[in-house]
Amino acid sequence: MEMRNVEISALRTLRSGFLYLLVAVIVGIVAAFGFMVAVPHGPSAFAGVVGAVATLLILLLVAVGVALYAIFGKIRPGMRQLSEVDNGFRICYTGTTLMLVGLLILVLGIIVLAAVFAAAGFSPEAHRGAVVSGLDLALGVLLIGGIIAFIGDIMTFVVGAFKLHGKYQNSLYMAAGILFVVDIALLLVGISGILTSVGYILMYIALGDTINRLTTATATLAQA
Repeated sequence: MEMRNVEISALRTLRSGFLYLLVAVIVGIVAAFGFMVAVPHGPSAFAGVVGAVATLLILLLVAVGVALYAIFGKIRPGMRQLSEVDNGFRICYTGTTLMLVGLLILVLGIIVLAAVFAAAGFSPEAHRGAVVSGLDLALGVLLIGGIIAFIGDIMTFVVGAFKLHGKYQNSLYMAAGILFVVDIALLLVGISGILTSVGYILMYIALGDTINRLTTATATLAQA
């Protein structure tokens, strides 16, 4: 009974994580459309453009913050709890760790890139070869961080969806996993995002159904 409570708690944590991801997506969409609508046109529109850009950046930062909280504040703990019930989900928890490591490496790459540009700006006489080497280093770090985070994303969301389907036999998990895979393929041609958002919705619905079934089963056992 205790492990069943841990299992239900893990699924609830995961479900709230996908809800926060959907909130982040909505904020991002609102930011994009709001920017397109709010940008003024005409020769005296500079101040309006600056305001629209500032609002866009603020909303995008909010969306990124919510998404990071969803992944590392909800989905990561949920996968950790679920791996205590079923060790097969440890790979998904490891995926969130890789995402965290990749993100930290990306931040490091951005810092290196900013340092290179700052050095080139403050010292115009800086050796061209040193600047190019610095750019190569920064881009290399960004590439490595991106690859690690990408692999972690696959382990967390794609593998996670298929493992949830295997354990709970809800076809919505399978559908979400397929959408995640297709969206990754579309990413290679430069169009991605909408299918992953639909996948989040399916995961949220499927997790709710699984929680209801487990809760009902637990209540029935308690009454028996």
